[in-house]
Amino acid sequence: MKPLCVIPARRGSKRLALKNIKPLAGKPMLAYSIEAALHSGLFETVYVSTEDTEIGAIAERFGARFHLRPPELAGDLVSATDVCIEVFQVLQTAGETYDAIICLQPSSPLRNAQDICGSWEMFCLSKADYLVSVTPIDPHYFHWAVQQNGDQDSDWAMYFGDQYMIERPLLPPVFRPNGSIKIGRADPLLEHRNFFGPHLAVYQTPEERSVHVAEAFDFDLAAFLLSRQGA
Repeated sequence: MKPLCVIPARRGSKRLALKNIKPLAGKPMLAYSIEAALHSGLFETVYVSTEDTEIGAIAERFGARFHLRPPELAGDLVSATDVCIEVFQVLQTAGETYDAIICLQPSSPLRNAQDICGSWEMFCLSKADYLVSVTPIDPHYFHWAVQQNGDQDSDWAMYFGDQYMIERPLLPPVFRPNGSIKIGRADPLLEHRNFFGPHLAVYQTPEERSVHVAEAFDFDLAAFLLSRQGA
């Protein structure tokens, strides 16, 4: 199978301004995803989809190809899936064919080339239509979740009732999609328009490579972990 690599990197970010190109341990955060994709050896070309020419120039400086997305795909509510599909369809119209799409979000700068290769190998061996990278969750975070069911301060309750009110070793394992790697076969992805459709496989990555940068704390954590790698 031939995979298409798309890195969606829009300029707008409400919680952490310009996070995709914010300097992280000496280079723009976007650069880490580009370099990991290139070092994986899986792709002839790595495409960065953005509406911003500054981001496009940075992408090209680090070895990717700049794909200028339409303005309507640069909004807050536009999914990364739609952005990836747009790149796929433009290339398809130009005569380039791919069997699958791999989405690498720049907000996961600690993912490495081995993670990408391992995910692709798992995807091919599993014969799945989709694969996402996941990280184990402390079972208490999921099974012992609470929510407010009314307007009063005392209207909180266990989300699952008493179903999981058992000791930690007895709780079933659960995992969180970490946003680092998403893969979909082209035809099912175009049909369902998300990476979580039927016949889904997963690839586990450890917590130290699964940081998703959404806010300043996440960014500082990623910087610390990178500094520790360097040491």
